[in-house]
Amino acid sequence: MSDECNDYLSHLYEYLDGELDAEGCAALKAHLDDCPPCLDEYQRDALLKALIRRSCQCEQAPDQLRTQILARITTVRVTTTVYGEG
Repeated sequence: MSDECNDYLSHLYEYLDGELDAEGCAALKAHLDDCPPCLDEYQRDALLKALIRRSCQCEQAPDQLRTQILARITTVRVTTTVYGEG
């Protein structure tokens, strides 16, 4: 799989969850239309998401787990990259 495919696939769940902006959605959809391997990946992930939704719709995450997830989502990570000379 190409680097371009990997880049698109890294945003697949944002696309499936409706969290990708309009420009990103259009670009990903265009890529899926032209790339059968990525389309297969999308279809598999969409099916998995639908299966999980159906299987777990009546269960709610424990409060402690929900709190931990929300805390991790709101945590900001800062990464510093130092480039050497030469």
